[in-house]
Amino acid sequence: MIHPLIRPSRRGYAWLITGYLCGYVALDWVSYLYSVAPPLAITPWNPPPGLSVALLLRTSLGNAPWLFVAAFAAELLVRGPHLPLALLVVASILPTLAYTLLAATLRGPFRFDPEFTSLRDAVIFVATTAVVTGLLAVSFVGVLTLAAILPAVSFARAVAQYWIGDLIGIVVTTPLLLVFTRAGVPRLRVPLLEAMMQLCLVLAALWVVFGSGWVEEFKLFYILFLPVMWIAMRNGIEGTTIATVVIQIGLIVAVRLGNYGAGAVVEFQFLLLAVAVTGLLLGLTVSERREIGLQLRDKQFELDRSLRLAGASEMASALAHELNQPLSAIGSYVRACQVMIGGQQEGTNALKDTMDKVVVEVTRAGNVVRQLRDFFRTGSGRIAAVGVRELLQNALDTAHSRFDRHHVAWRLDCPASLPAVLVDRIQVETVLHNLISNAIDAMKSIAEGRREIVLSAAVDGPNFVRISVADSGPGIPDQIAAQLFQPFATSKPEGMGLGLAISRSIVEARGGRLWLQVIDRGSMFCFTLPTSGATP
Repeated sequence: MIHPLIRPSRRGYAWLITGYLCGYVALDWVSYLYSVAPPLAITPWNPPPGLSVALLLRTSLGNAPWLFVAAFAAELLVRGPHLPLALLVVASILPTLAYTLLAATLRGPFRFDPEFTSLRDAVIFVATTAVVTGLLAVSFVGVLTLAAILPAVSFARAVAQYWIGDLIGIVVTTPLLLVFTRAGVPRLRVPLLEAMMQLCLVLAALWVVFGSGWVEEFKLFYILFLPVMWIAMRNGIEGTTIATVVIQIGLIVAVRLGNYGAGAVVEFQFLLLAVAVTGLLLGLTVSERREIGLQLRDKQFELDRSLRLAGASEMASALAHELNQPLSAIGSYVRACQVMIGGQQEGTNALKDTMDKVVVEVTRAGNVVRQLRDFFRTGSGRIAAVGVRELLQNALDTAHSRFDRHHVAWRLDCPASLPAVLVDRIQVETVLHNLISNAIDAMKSIAEGRREIVLSAAVDGPNFVRISVADSGPGIPDQIAAQLFQPFATSKPEGMGLGLAISRSIVEARGGRLWLQVIDRGSMFCFTLPTSGATP
């Protein structure tokens, strides 16, 4: 996955470019050591190109002209007008073209991810950088040789020094900048004591190599692998990039204090390149492994939740099967009672009316159970064209007793011109019943007289009708809203957290969607249903 580029505001962009130019010149001044044929910029340590490559990878290739400005400014400010103007321009254009090519190749054909999170990215980055810096070294030194600025006998030495200087500068500097400019700067979760111990080990390793005098430095250089390996295993790529920068700076300080020649410095830099590349590969391997572990944990969580949902579906199906029979029996008994009291006196009319209502509700409950059982078993139901106002009115009638009991006012806003929707009536009434019940429960904590539910409907595009259930309650807490439609997410102590999950499944089964819409006061749930003229 290629992550989006950094696109700062106009003011932020001005600060970014200013910081880049100042940083480039400062790094060029600090690293202007052991130059071939002074005052040429051919040094065995050259971190400014790492800054340039990071800029192009993190922002845009359109910033390539700033590379020329930075290189030209560094030539003038750090070394002065030591070459003819034409050669100064060429000496600034060549790195600009090379590192623009490097960034374009990485971001283009190789699909390099600037987040620098995979082992693949590290291998591609190091290999491509080695090739491009090699071509640049040959071109740059070749131009100076043809212009008689450098003697031909110094060509090979100058190419090697230029190449290792730019290569190690990019391999050490660019990953550090890419890692620590990620969205949400990574935090090194390492105890302070352990971090101090790691730093002490790095410094101790540098002392053993350069300060102990036990044996020749080159024979002890492998000791630097030890702190890098420890830091990479404990802190991943974040710790490794910091460790390699510290070792690079320590190496330069050590060779300066030890009065080593330029040839020895080049050899040390080749050895450091091995340390840096090993650290990058190991650090990214550890980071990748940790990321895979987190992904596996998330997948396990999703699997556990799916299994729980599957269990809930089975439970709902079993309950539907088991409750269907007793509900049918209740209906039969009530009808028998109606027959038995049919010939009695007038005073029994009220009882008969009440039983008629019981029969209606039992029949409705039985239909709901059967429809839910069919839905969990097959995922479908009985589809028909139903008027929207009829659906909403039936839902309000069903909840009428709860409205009265909890002193909730209600309002219906449904134009008569709305087209019919193509749905399973029982399933949609179940969704409406769930949303209305949730709205009533949400308003129990507010004062009476301020409790109101509004059911509204409107056309939503050419093929859908949007139905909304709004309440004047306290709203949904952010921590609950983030996972509201996930199974088993609920703010009710006695709730199972399945109502909204099942409601969304019912709505989405017909091609609609169910969501929570933010309003000034209370909460509003909306869902869409296809019209009877929509394509199934």
